[in-house]
Amino acid sequence: MPRRDWKKLVKFSVLLVGAGSGMGNLSLAAQVTPAVAERSQWIRPRQPGDPLLWGRKDGVVFGLPSEGGLPGPRGLIRVGVISARSGRPELLNYIAVEPVVAGRGNRGDRMAFSELEPSELDPGSVGKRLWLGPGDSGPPGGTLSVLSKTPHASERLTVRIEVERFQANGAHVFLVASMDSNHPNEIQMAVRAYDDSPRIEELSLSATMGNYERLRWLWLKDRLVDSRQLYRGYRGEDFAEGATYPLPAMLRNSDGDAIVFSTTNEADPQANPDFTARDHWRYRLGRLTQYWRVPASDIRPNLRVRVNGRRVYWSSHAAVAGGIAFENFEVRQTYQPGQVFVFGVAAQEPWEIQPAIQHLAHARKPEAN
Repeated sequence: MPRRDWKKLVKFSVLLVGAGSGMGNLSLAAQVTPAVAERSQWIRPRQPGDPLLWGRKDGVVFGLPSEGGLPGPRGLIRVGVISARSGRPELLNYIAVEPVVAGRGNRGDRMAFSELEPSELDPGSVGKRLWLGPGDSGPPGGTLSVLSKTPHASERLTVRIEVERFQANGAHVFLVASMDSNHPNEIQMAVRAYDDSPRIEELSLSATMGNYERLRWLWLKDRLVDSRQLYRGYRGEDFAEGATYPLPAMLRNSDGDAIVFSTTNEADPQANPDFTARDHWRYRLGRLTQYWRVPASDIRPNLRVRVNGRRVYWSSHAAVAGGIAFENFEVRQTYQPGQVFVFGVAAQEPWEIQPAIQHLAHARKPEAN
């Protein structure tokens, strides 16, 4: 069933954490012994009952629905950062799991959405259950391993995330999320299907809440797409669809990885100009760059970027301040077991990220609020 039809079945409010603002630099270097510094930077649950939240104090965090964790709908992986002012995790975006099974007919009819489908494990709840795997016996803190000891200590935190089987298409999948201490602003997510799942055509991950930061600029090869121009003339209150960009339109780094950035056009999104929506939509962080990166070894020929937009905040009639913005921001491609999708958050502008990305559109000064 298409996303817009599922959306009509569900009503939930997206709540945000605290009132802290700003986040500082995402690549701060600790001035202590490397091994000690890396160990102290990790955030993870230590015992059963702790909030299901993992990540880095000097980068991003991710979590699952849990008491005391980053709030929001079921069926979604939370992504956030640590507020420089409050020292607490702040929600930035959500990531949905969207498997497409092989078969005839329309792609949308063979697709399922983790945040929208009713749960069989938890009757009466909307959104698939997400939990630690395998089973419920995995360590709540994840697995912390040493990648290298010299010349600089490097560690990896790995968390396996189980996803309740989908009813709409029968897909049965899981993913393995990991973070490396030398890349604290990135979450690597390897996707896999169980043997008892129908054959998977695509297993996409979608960043679903671009309207929160009001992402309006999409950075492609030699091109900058503005949501206000892309969807000019749209006056509806549903999703504005129809924007897909193939692999040749994507940026590539020196390693051959495919990359796409998205940013707000606003110089100070935290100012929330002309804001009329409910307070949980009020943006509380600084200006950030959100991006997807697909490692060169995992690129398939049909890799593509896909976005849609919304003129009003979801489940409301309140217009997005400043005009229509991108809502879902994702990359799609043919499934291969273990393929990795990397979601990143940077405090730098796209042209400031090092090493520099070739064919990036000329630096564009953010617009005054």
